[in-house]
Amino acid sequence: MKKLLYKVAGLMLIALPLAMTSCSDDYMEEINTDNTKTPEINPNAQLTTALLQTYGDFGMMDAYRCYVTGFTQYFAGGWNVSNYAGAVHADNDMMRPIWDELYSVAIKNLVDAIDKTADKPNLNAILRIHKVYLMSVLTDTYGDVPYFEAGRASVTATPKYDAQKDIYYDFFEELDKCIKQFDASKDLVTGDVSVFNGDVKSWMVYANSLRLRYAMRVSEVDKAKGQEEFEKAVNSGIGFIDSNAKNAYIRYIDGPFTLYDGARALDFRVNALGEMLYGQDSDSPTFVCATFFNMMKNTNDPRLYRICRHYLNPKRSAVKADDDWNVDVTDEVVAYENSPEGDLGEGKSYACNIGAAWWHNWVSAPSNDKIPTLEKLVQNYPEVGFDQSNYNARMMRPFLSIKFEKAECPGILMTAAEVSFLLAEAKVKGWNVTGTAEDYYKKGIREAMEMMNSYYNIPLITEQEITDYIAAQTLGTGEKAIENINTQAWIHHMMNPAEGWANLRRSGYPVLEDRYKYDRWPNDFTYDDENLTTPVRLKYPNLEAKYNKANYEAAIEKLGGTDDWHHRVWWDIAEDHVK
Repeated sequence: MKKLLYKVAGLMLIALPLAMTSCSDDYMEEINTDNTKTPEINPNAQLTTALLQTYGDFGMMDAYRCYVTGFTQYFAGGWNVSNYAGAVHADNDMMRPIWDELYSVAIKNLVDAIDKTADKPNLNAILRIHKVYLMSVLTDTYGDVPYFEAGRASVTATPKYDAQKDIYYDFFEELDKCIKQFDASKDLVTGDVSVFNGDVKSWMVYANSLRLRYAMRVSEVDKAKGQEEFEKAVNSGIGFIDSNAKNAYIRYIDGPFTLYDGARALDFRVNALGEMLYGQDSDSPTFVCATFFNMMKNTNDPRLYRICRHYLNPKRSAVKADDDWNVDVTDEVVAYENSPEGDLGEGKSYACNIGAAWWHNWVSAPSNDKIPTLEKLVQNYPEVGFDQSNYNARMMRPFLSIKFEKAECPGILMTAAEVSFLLAEAKVKGWNVTGTAEDYYKKGIREAMEMMNSYYNIPLITEQEITDYIAAQTLGTGEKAIENINTQAWIHHMMNPAEGWANLRRSGYPVLEDRYKYDRWPNDFTYDDENLTTPVRLKYPNLEAKYNKANYEAAIEKLGGTDDWHHRVWWDIAEDHVK
């Protein structure tokens, strides 16, 4: 009996620490588990992040401000755009954010979410469509890029660079498959922060419209493929974005600027393109380039002073694009410019040429009494210094209206106006599209103006102004028609600068100013490229040479042995037009 008791006791002594260990493990796991958070990332949340990052990543928007908006000659005069795009200064830290941010956040999230949603056809299709959109931004910006292996670090940490032709051919296949995959009776999409809010039909129409964009993109280098894919989309029966009610855009909130800290925290809820163009301090606002300004002024475009405004702003907010202390004196400045005293002469304006800062080719401010609001502010608030530190001289330069810089402005993906311009060009090219090029062209202009009225809280462009402007437009034929269509598309794409730059390179229009004609200011800006023609791509991040060496070098070899930002991407073969 004693032996039996000893054995039982012994077994209990062995079991006790095992039980204690098990309880201890369970206890430690329990107290180290945050029950407020899910152990897996919800694919709908990943979709939300990827959509919002498109325009909500402040760090990424640095490349848009410094290079893209300058290459397109939308903006000039601010230090950033003039030092980098204007001076043709290649700074890798400013060129790599689009690559770094999209691959490390959006593409990684999208690929992971796509892999997890085979049983959710609608969410899966939306994820894939937005992946196509973001990959088009990447390949249009850099050329050959990782695509088929991108976002798959568990498979390879060194993805190969795919040829842009192969990437674009896959775009057509992916968009077609996604459209066919949608089924309104299946899963509900909850992470869609676009205007579509998960609506299946709207996403189908948007995807089909993207097919038109990408077909036109390849139409110069691959004419047969461009026409084939364009006509497939037109004749698919899906429809396309043919009214502003169907426009594709991402919704943002009215909140304080997040700046770089927001980007690091993946806080993409406000429109960071607007933040970046507003400028993060009182000394870095965005001014409109003379090319853009004069193009609209010379055609009596009613959008001119909706886009361009004159401000007195020595105390402008650094955290929000508020009207307070961005004192609008546009009407008074324009009246002065139209007076004999303020007139600069035929064909000249107060806007900065590409490459210049606002303080170059100095414009003296008029006496305070010429601008009644200025005189009143100086009298009422002498401590602010409205006529000190050159704020009154800066007032003479046309700024980008802060109505386009608000945190809640939509992040444009694709619009009815763009589709109308694409259809107009397809007709000019002789493709099988119903309707007339003239009708599509004028429809696109109307849609572009009406969209501005709806989205940006600008002084209303009246119906009479729209009608009069359209009546004065003549499309023309052949190459002149192509120029007119794409000049209007260029104006329209101002707040979608990635597409503005891509379509400019693809079409060769509008006719831009020749950078070689203008002065250099080496005491203010950095000049490290003797070739002052506008670059046609951005350079790869320098770290690719270290961490993805073999694939990086193979891509460089295709560029001729150097990472040349004057080397055109595959689809860019149209002649550049400058004057």
